[in-house]
Amino acid sequence: MANLSRTMRLLGAAAAALSPLLAQYNLYYDLRNFNLGFNIGANYSQVKIRYHQLQYNTQNPQAPSMVQVEGVPGINLGLIMNKKLHKYFDLRMIPSVSLQQRNIYFELPDTILKRRLEASYLYIPLLLKYKSQFYKGYRVYVLGGGQVGINLASDKRVRDNPELIRTERVDFQWVAGVGMDLYLDKVKLSPELTYALGVRNIYDPTGTRFGYVIRSLHMQTITLNLHFE
Repeated sequence: MANLSRTMRLLGAAAAALSPLLAQYNLYYDLRNFNLGFNIGANYSQVKIRYHQLQYNTQNPQAPSMVQVEGVPGINLGLIMNKKLHKYFDLRMIPSVSLQQRNIYFELPDTILKRRLEASYLYIPLLLKYKSQFYKGYRVYVLGGGQVGINLASDKRVRDNPELIRTERVDFQWVAGVGMDLYLDKVKLSPELTYALGVRNIYDPTGTRFGYVIRSLHMQTITLNLHFE
């Protein structure tokens, strides 16, 4: 029992002596001027629609009386490039691929027509990150900036089917988010929630059946990411 007690005291003393070193090791991620990493996440995308008054014109009986949008969950993968600017500020670029889908319902006089609005976006954001002081293995942070989105999906299906929704290939969005940096032994893990709002009308009415109904489409996306650095 005496040997066991002595061994336990030695282990406790060793753990106490190593704890400052472990804390310094965790903080090493923030001491470097440049970090790389990757992320994986889930997104929920919607569109903000503005309509033409033509959809309520009784002289056109085939015009939809209502258009509704249903968001569908998607996934995204990205690469993290982080440049340290200051003790509390970082500049981040996170190019990522985001798979998105929204279902659009056209309410016609005799039926409801459902059409999918699919997109595979390449996003290139430039974000400024402000982080709090380090406390017991974590920091909280906020970030904001802008991003360019390029739709990589082919528009062949749109050309072949005039009932599908057609959108512009390039979008510009404002981005804001909050997150937490968790300093683990081998990696810095950061859960993050962001909201992106499109500032450009991406709707292209040419060649579609109901092109006269919708006036503008603006993207809205909520994303929950896990960053690994």
